[in-house]
Amino acid sequence: MKRLLGLAFCLLGVFLMLFGSLTSFELYAKERQRKININMAGFILDVYNGAPSSKILYPEYSTVILKTQDGKVITTENLLKVFDESMYSSDLYKDKRGNEIYVYVKKPTLGEYLYFFLENPLSFGVLVSGALMLFVGLFLLFTAEVKAVTSRKEIDDGFINGLKALRLTLSTSRIIPEESLNQAKRILDDILKKYGGKV
Repeated sequence: MKRLLGLAFCLLGVFLMLFGSLTSFELYAKERQRKININMAGFILDVYNGAPSSKILYPEYSTVILKTQDGKVITTENLLKVFDESMYSSDLYKDKRGNEIYVYVKKPTLGEYLYFFLENPLSFGVLVSGALMLFVGLFLLFTAEVKAVTSRKEIDDGFINGLKALRLTLSTSRIIPEESLNQAKRILDDILKKYGGKV
């Protein structure tokens, strides 16, 4: 029973961990995309209003550079700070009139994903509960295995001790034949009762 329960907990734990990983990553991706969209919308509004540069709300996520056909350059303010191009994926868009727009979006990293967890602990609750279920299941399986090994050893020891007593009784059968025979029968009856036989 304990082994079956442990296996059920393990399977449920693995399922919850997979489900929790998928849902938490989806929440992370949606939140990340929302911040990038806000940056793009802010840049477009600043360009529309004729601002020389754009101050975006989430500067760590994206950078935009617009080069107009008349040579004017409008960019997000975070480009003027330390900018490591290797941390971003980029695309260039051109139109027929010569306008160019460069869009840089920061590549997702494991550190950013973990930081999202720290900021939003409820988003990975299913993942943590799955890990706990798996741990409980493994614990139950381990304790069931230890108990099975211990009881098997107890059975083996008891059976061997019974056989030793039977041998000793049979060796005294020459001295006290009738009593030794009765004692041997009692020992055999005990062994059969103890280990599942019928007397």
